[in-house]
Amino acid sequence: MNQPFKSDYFWSRITYITVLALLTAFGPVCTDVYLPCVPEITVFFRSDPSAVQLTLTSCFLGIACGQFFIGPLSDAVGRRGPILISLSLFAVSSVLCAFATGIPMMVACRFIQGVAGGGGLVLARAMAVDVFRGSELTRTMSVLMGIHSIAPVLGPLVGSLIIHYCPWEYIFFAMGAWGILLTALSFFKTPETFVPEKTGESTVHKIAGSMLAPLGEFRNRDFIILVFASGLMTAGFFGFLSSSPYLLQNTYGFTPGEYALFFSLNSSLLVLASFVTGFLTRKFSERAIVKASLMAILLPALEIFIVALTVPANPAWFLTGIMCYTFLSVLFNTASFTVIMSLRKGKPGAASGIFGVLVYTTGSLAMPLMGIMGDTSMIPFGIDILVTALCAFLIFMRVLGRTGLKTPEKSESAA
Repeated sequence: MNQPFKSDYFWSRITYITVLALLTAFGPVCTDVYLPCVPEITVFFRSDPSAVQLTLTSCFLGIACGQFFIGPLSDAVGRRGPILISLSLFAVSSVLCAFATGIPMMVACRFIQGVAGGGGLVLARAMAVDVFRGSELTRTMSVLMGIHSIAPVLGPLVGSLIIHYCPWEYIFFAMGAWGILLTALSFFKTPETFVPEKTGESTVHKIAGSMLAPLGEFRNRDFIILVFASGLMTAGFFGFLSSSPYLLQNTYGFTPGEYALFFSLNSSLLVLASFVTGFLTRKFSERAIVKASLMAILLPALEIFIVALTVPANPAWFLTGIMCYTFLSVLFNTASFTVIMSLRKGKPGAASGIFGVLVYTTGSLAMPLMGIMGDTSMIPFGIDILVTALCAFLIFMRVLGRTGLKTPEKSESAA
């Protein structure tokens, strides 16, 4: 294991993992705090659901682009500089979102916010890969997801509370404050984990070479195929993020507060599932966890599809299916990251950037489609969640069966 900790190892390590977890919370912060006010923003700008959902799509596309460029950049210049710049830009762009005068400006500002947030996401993953290996990486990722899952638990409640007492613009002021906090934490508590090799090349040539490095990973067939399949699973969950404010508040009559409470309860499963994954990796391989979770997730996906077609009066069937789907998704996502990264041929930053851009791009493309039949129809979401789960299952089963892929040995330690 690389050793970025200079003093008290245990507490330095705990602090380091906590900061990484907060950095990986950019997705929940960008979406979950924002979701309760989506209907209000639709009314405020006198727009339609599909147009407002583009503010979510643009943010996730921005996150994808940020990961694609900032990950490889960090392979050339190190992690610390890019992460501080990304976090500062996130704080500024969040405030700009609050001053948007229309949906086009909101979409543009959200894209910039996403690019900046993508830097935090890709660098947190790359820094974890810098320091940890094998099963310890999986356990660390499960801890990261467990800690950062506090954000989706609290996010909807915070967003609902803000719009109850303040205009929706204050949600973005809160995001700006979050960016400032993370900038300070990263400056004082995050050590450099990757020092580029001295090759005699100029900085410009090193950056150019690192930016081109991800292109080589595209020739890594199994890596790309599995990343795409992981993106399909993300498309199912992003479909839920995009459509849930309308389905629960408009179709089932939930108030913003009731919606926030359910979303927080559902998000609490992320915490549970993250730590369950950490426990399972001590007994089973990541490959086995991926296969089992994908087989199991087909059941709630099918149930949600049936609910979308029939729309029962009682929302319990829909809520139960979503909660089961969420729990199993976390098991899959945590274990599959280690499986996929074990296939990389290049540096962690470039591979993590490719992972992020494909997963987030694939996932975000589903979001504007959720509103094509109006803001009360469940059918687009039902199709999305079943088709993406089934395709991901078939792809992973074929690739893992063909390659006989094995993740790093359990005994491998980052010593």
